[in-house]
Amino acid sequence: MKRLRLILSAVWRWYRRRSLFVQALLVVPVLCGILLTALIGNMGLALMGTAVPIYAWLAGWVAGIAVVILGKAGFVVAKDRRRAK
Repeated sequence: MKRLRLILSAVWRWYRRRSLFVQALLVVPVLCGILLTALIGNMGLALMGTAVPIYAWLAGWVAGIAVVILGKAGFVVAKDRRRAK
């Protein structure tokens, strides 16, 4: 039990030393996948009415990564606009 606590403490310190963007990149896709699975279920989403399944956990990961990257891009664009004025 003590060894597990030391490992978890080391992982937590490693995680907290990362930048906010990297922290979000590690957490947001996982949370989106869990949320989408909880809301829709793991039966899968229909791809435009076809029989091709897109599983909720996969769609959540893709959406989570897209949200993090587009959010970062939005910050960059906003900062560039402020500099241009």
